[in-house]
Amino acid sequence: MGNDTALIIFSRLPIGHETKTRLAPILNETQRSELHLAMWRDIFSEALKLIYTNIYLCWTGSGDIADYQKYIPSSFILMKQEGNNLGERMKNALRDIFADGYKRAVIIGADIPSVRAENILRAFDSLNDSDAVIGLSSDGGYWLIGMRKYIPEVFSLSSWGNSSVLNETVKTLSRQGVSYCKAETLDDIDTPEDINDFMSVEGNERTHTYKYITKSLPHKKRGRSY
Repeated sequence: MGNDTALIIFSRLPIGHETKTRLAPILNETQRSELHLAMWRDIFSEALKLIYTNIYLCWTGSGDIADYQKYIPSSFILMKQEGNNLGERMKNALRDIFADGYKRAVIIGADIPSVRAENILRAFDSLNDSDAVIGLSSDGGYWLIGMRKYIPEVFSLSSWGNSSVLNETVKTLSRQGVSYCKAETLDDIDTPEDINDFMSVEGNERTHTYKYITKSLPHKKRGRSY
């Protein structure tokens, strides 16, 4: 890969009352902010292994990004999210990326601490043979979407955040005559159940996220539930 390749990390700012609100039953605002920062550390460290890829942090939130720059690698390019919903924000980000001359671009979320650089590299490699790639999530959505040309129609779904997102996206790709392939299944962390699932997977104990959850919820260890 060369510098015509872009990885775009979509993220809220780690502001406690805005991030991971579905975890409020088990984590207070300070803890949710700290968990978010732990997930940043995980995803950022993996992204930095992609040495021939430009990394964008595409952010949203009520705060000032300058207040969080000490947590963000200096090599990352900052981009503010624009749009009224997730689909519009992803569409606009990719519009700008391809307008800047990139040949391949992949979007991932910042809340997938189990992702490894190899997962992302395989997604980029798949774009040698396909126009698009989708990383599956077990909740019916996707954790990654990438393309080698701008396909705005993919982001025109009527709703987001439900179990039909993946199927509707695949149908749209097919209607557009776009070749695509599927990447492996990974999941984000949104709910207490997601934490249970994450903590039960062997290998995740090496992540900052796992260590933070263990510290904040000491009764939560691999193989144990709430």
